[in-house]
Amino acid sequence: MIGLASVGVAGAAGAHAAEAQAAGAHAGEDPLSWRQCVTTAKDWPEPDDTRSECALLTVPMDYAKPQGRKIKIAVSRLKATDPGRRRGVLVISPGGPGLSNISAPASYAASGLATLAVDHDLIGLDPRGVGYSDKIMCAREEAKDDGEKPPSPVSRKEQAKDLFDHEAAYNKRCAAKDPAFVQQLTTANIARDVDAIRAALGESKINFYGVSYGTAVGVNYRSMFDARVDRMWVDSTMPPTMDLAAMDGARDALAEKNFGRFTSWLARHDAEYHFGTTDAEVRTTLFALRDRLTRKPREVDENTVLDGEWVRSLLGGWPSDWISYAKDLATVREGGVPLSARPAPQPSGTFGFDDTPLGLNGLQYQAIFCNDGVGGRDFEQVWANAEARRSTFPATGGYIEASGWCGSWPWPARPWKPVKGTSPLQVSGHVDENVTPYAWAVDTWKAAGGTLLTVQDNQHGSLRGLPCATKVVDFFRTGRTTGGTCPGVR
Repeated sequence: MIGLASVGVAGAAGAHAAEAQAAGAHAGEDPLSWRQCVTTAKDWPEPDDTRSECALLTVPMDYAKPQGRKIKIAVSRLKATDPGRRRGVLVISPGGPGLSNISAPASYAASGLATLAVDHDLIGLDPRGVGYSDKIMCAREEAKDDGEKPPSPVSRKEQAKDLFDHEAAYNKRCAAKDPAFVQQLTTANIARDVDAIRAALGESKINFYGVSYGTAVGVNYRSMFDARVDRMWVDSTMPPTMDLAAMDGARDALAEKNFGRFTSWLARHDAEYHFGTTDAEVRTTLFALRDRLTRKPREVDENTVLDGEWVRSLLGGWPSDWISYAKDLATVREGGVPLSARPAPQPSGTFGFDDTPLGLNGLQYQAIFCNDGVGGRDFEQVWANAEARRSTFPATGGYIEASGWCGSWPWPARPWKPVKGTSPLQVSGHVDENVTPYAWAVDTWKAAGGTLLTVQDNQHGSLRGLPCATKVVDFFRTGRTTGGTCPGVR
């Protein structure tokens, strides 16, 4: 397995190839031919955006074989509004996996970070495998079973195995569409693509602002190309290592903490919802409801069943959810059908700007987690880990989310691991959010270095919309990092 500390040779090979492309521009062949995005890219997501420019950059599919097969990466640019004050480029990577990021410069220029567009060229990209970049479309609905359907699972383990097998069938079918391409859908390769963009722009260094999965791209980039980073800020960070079971465990732990708050709130509102007047009474009542529906689930329709797992899914919610969750739980307790009893959505060609970037690319999403992530391949281990979490977090633990995605994935994991650098790094985490738990920000800060800012809210990636977005602007203009806390919005 290759960690970031040992991928420098392949990364350097790709960087040399990218630099060669950039050198070609000086000989009369510009590797980035810029055109207005709104007239070039089909169904450009910002129809009133007349400033963004788009281009396609050719990069190696496999950076270990820079002279081999090539793919194209879609790039966007919003040029600094005051060229006389321009201090470089700022690459924006706002999230994913599986999501288009190319319109980020236009949207971020309308946020609390707008003033950075005065003295920075804002750069966006669609990572390999999504959006306008080269990709593979593999819809879940393509998988059809013409045979007789097996009986519906009855136990929790059978339900989990059914979902695990569904993911495994998707992985096996979709990875086979283009194995050479799918195997190269990794965070480290996306970071190498960013460096190819840097070279094509003719920049010696880049600034980088990443959110959510974009933080993994940024931290990977800094670990491989530290000397090419001017300043980097990562907000709502991914963990320093993609351990799928540990990721589920972190979310379970936060949900259990929220459950304790929920029971206290229900006890204070017993007159409305009648679950008990103390935390202990509420807990007993909710667990009894969950156990009753586990023993005897209620089928609402052919797609929706109210069972113990449905109850569990409502126990770790946020204060903004408590009123609706309390109403739904009370409705079910009395034999009614709640509003939330609806099926959960499933994550779900042509290339380049002639293609419409259709939402989430499910295959790239799976590929990033399974090429980079440890675990998720053996159901019995996945189930054992889930049962251990259920024991540790009795109200909310035991969900199989990230840890159940990689059945039948055809390649071993190649996990990344950050290394500390010397370029300015600012990390920010949101103390109560559950998409990328705060503990991940702490772990990334410890692994990669830099300075940690704690945002006091439960919102994912909210920093650019908060008053303390001014700290981000100041960082990219002066290099000053910020510790301590920042007030958020709940």
